[in-house]
Amino acid sequence: MKEADPGRSPGSYYFVNLGCPKNLVDAERAAAGLRAYGWDESPSIHDADLIVVTTCAFISLAEEESVEVILGIAAAKKPSQRLAVLGCLVSREGSELESLLPEVDLFLTVGEMAGLADRVTEEDFAPSAPAGGGVAGRMLFTPPHIAYLKISEGCSNRCAYCTIPDIRGELRNRGARDIESEAGALVSAGVRELVIVAQDTTAWEGEPGAGDGRGERTDLYRLLEGIAGTGPEWIRLMYLHPARVDPLRIIGLAERGVILPYLDIPVQHASGRILERMGRGYGLEDLRRIFGTLRSSGVDFVLRTTVMVGFPGESDSDFRILHDFLDEFSLDHVGIFEFSPERGTGAALLGERVPERTKVERRDELIELQMDISHERLGSRVGGRETVIVDELLEAQERPLPDVWGTGRFFGQSYEIDGVTFLSGTELAPGRFASARILEAEAYDLFASVDRDLG
Repeated sequence: MKEADPGRSPGSYYFVNLGCPKNLVDAERAAAGLRAYGWDESPSIHDADLIVVTTCAFISLAEEESVEVILGIAAAKKPSQRLAVLGCLVSREGSELESLLPEVDLFLTVGEMAGLADRVTEEDFAPSAPAGGGVAGRMLFTPPHIAYLKISEGCSNRCAYCTIPDIRGELRNRGARDIESEAGALVSAGVRELVIVAQDTTAWEGEPGAGDGRGERTDLYRLLEGIAGTGPEWIRLMYLHPARVDPLRIIGLAERGVILPYLDIPVQHASGRILERMGRGYGLEDLRRIFGTLRSSGVDFVLRTTVMVGFPGESDSDFRILHDFLDEFSLDHVGIFEFSPERGTGAALLGERVPERTKVERRDELIELQMDISHERLGSRVGGRETVIVDELLEAQERPLPDVWGTGRFFGQSYEIDGVTFLSGTELAPGRFASARILEAEAYDLFASVDRDLG
């Protein structure tokens, strides 16, 4: 292979990333490929030679947002700039995008994203190894102290409303050694918080005999022990499917400090009848057992979920079951979505459609309920102390109060998903842990004063 000339660059790139953290990891790998060929990261979209948009297509609204962003960039870009569109929207819509968006120079599906550099780099440039500035084959788009760790790809659940198996394929688990090696590389590069992600995190399992010495399959809970052994201070769990959650083992991991007492468990609904129509594989009593066990454990769990209103056949009674479930278990964070009949899904063929007005009314009722619950849950921390990680320093015009110098998060706030903690008091650099006294709580954010650097 021809050696890359370190003094030459094929150009500069700029990424616009849409969609979920799983998509972001794919984008980070694509960016690392560019860096390996000598591409430079541009600080501005206007100055980049190559603009890359990674897209989401989980629901119709996400598709519409992706198309709007692409059209806006295409209208503003200079003739000399190239525009590449990658990811889920391309996988879902295929060749239709080429006729819809002739302004785009290159389309790559999810499976093709890793080959971006090969497609856009001239032949007289050759890749170097390792990728300049990358870590574990990725160029992190998160702050350097946070990284997502994707443990599997695809999903085999085939929920009635979901397009993910068609976009990303069936479940494919990564090996435990590969995952732990990436975790170790990220930690060595300065990452302090690892966020474990997959389409269904609890579906992960290793090969028989991998790492346990007894010929048994390694499951998620054993994998987490191995990841913890690589040294991250915080491990956060996302996307835990309720059908496979073992609350007692999770409690044990949290009590030993292996994971943060923060769990994202998307329930989608609480009515057994609707859950069966969704194909979720559990019922209300299963949810009551899981959340009841977690809430009564004595561990200070912060619980996140997502729910859907207006699924075909959802009656007033079904909705009331969902409302009462959220009220009973006082979940800290809840994402609330309206059902969207996605092309190619079983749910799109179901009758008993819920009127749009009813869906909006039900969504708004849950939002109002959850705002009160979230405010109450956060309010209970006022006057106490929390360990926070500093994420960002704020410019003067960004500060909600004059004495606020930055933002961070306590363990119950996931980066760019939940609220933040606005920080005053002793100013620290991003990536530092600090002890802070909680001064005030809003519906989703906290205000705290830092008085001790924890390193």
